[in-house]
Amino acid sequence: MTTAPAEVPAGDVEVVLDLREADLGLTTAQAYGELWQQLEPTLLGRPLRTGTPFRWESQTGDIVLEVVRCGPGVTVVRQDTRFDVVAVRERPDLTRAACAACAGGGRTAYGPFTCELCEKEGRPARLCDDHVVLLDGALTATCAAHHPSCKECGRPASFRCAGPRCGTTEAWCDAHRHPHPADPDLDYCPACHRRQFPVCEQEGCRGAGRVRCDWADPAGTPCGRQVCPRHVHRWQAYGHEKVGLGLCREHHRAPRAAAPPELVRQIVATAARRRGGPRVSLALLGHNLRNTGHGQLAVDYRAIHALLRRLADDPGHGNGARRLAEHVRRAEPDWQRELTRLGDTATEGRRLFERLRTLVREQEAGRAEIADALRFVEYKAPRMRDGVAERRGLLFVDLPQSLRGRFIGAKGAHAARYRQALGVDVRFEGDRSRR
Repeated sequence: MTTAPAEVPAGDVEVVLDLREADLGLTTAQAYGELWQQLEPTLLGRPLRTGTPFRWESQTGDIVLEVVRCGPGVTVVRQDTRFDVVAVRERPDLTRAACAACAGGGRTAYGPFTCELCEKEGRPARLCDDHVVLLDGALTATCAAHHPSCKECGRPASFRCAGPRCGTTEAWCDAHRHPHPADPDLDYCPACHRRQFPVCEQEGCRGAGRVRCDWADPAGTPCGRQVCPRHVHRWQAYGHEKVGLGLCREHHRAPRAAAPPELVRQIVATAARRRGGPRVSLALLGHNLRNTGHGQLAVDYRAIHALLRRLADDPGHGNGARRLAEHVRRAEPDWQRELTRLGDTATEGRRLFERLRTLVREQEAGRAEIADALRFVEYKAPRMRDGVAERRGLLFVDLPQSLRGRFIGAKGAHAARYRQALGVDVRFEGDRSRR
């Protein structure tokens, strides 16, 4: 009988040699070959059946041979039967993988786990099932000496947070454990749980607080209070077609109370934080300033631009402030072009206003009082699309309430005549249909 090379099975019978019960101390290929030369002759004439083991006794324990495959027609070991030993089962070498904690107690046990901190310190790092510390939420092994402490209170930790900030690297104790509402295998620290499952700040509301308050501090960091869609206050600073600033209960009145530089900063800073955020134009800022009670500044676009330049020159400190300054610098060319366009529009508005005053004086005797009291506010050029006017030009003027009736005329006759002569709509300051 001969033994085929193990790496290329070509024999009649494939077997597995099990040496786990026998402590033979074999370490070389030659030693394994010599063992097989002793065992093989004893198999001659014995029946072969898959799954049926052969067993030999030795001074250190039994040796077992298990048949895993027989070739066609091979039922008995003959002189010319060829064996392939396809695997050898042995006990693990505990001298290299023994549990360090068991060794300290005078015992020997296999240590499948490794304490990385011990390994970094150059100390024995292997640990068995009884001595390893595994916190819920991650298979990061440590020894008892390196048992992680709770990040918040310092007590022994019991789990690793699965939240987006901690990422199973931060450890916490049971006092700070917040389980996932549907998955019992996931736990969160308080901050990550609030982030993953926010609750509306409104007292008594259990709705998901998916909207964060956008009102930012001087460093550009938003308030961050979380509000559900039902209780959030929206400042539609970018128009009705865009998502405005979300404001919490504390800040929902802030736009009305803020000074113009702060209003401008909040609008631009929120746009800068949003990926692909809305474009902030001078006209948009003017509209918001008008709606918050700053009518005179609302039409002074050069003064609004000066406020924006101040944001770029002195944005404050922090990442939010730097992001704001960069946003202002990128938008500067657009604002310069808008200033030129608005300047031409303002010149046309002044021309139309003076023509209006002349028409009022010519309307009838005694109307000079009305003409003298008229004040120019703003002119909005016609809105065009594909060469077609979607909206007439708008000339906004101011006039004391006591004179407005006479300006309009019976059933709006005077106002209709002015509109016809000028080719634009004439409206009073404060008209909500400015757009």
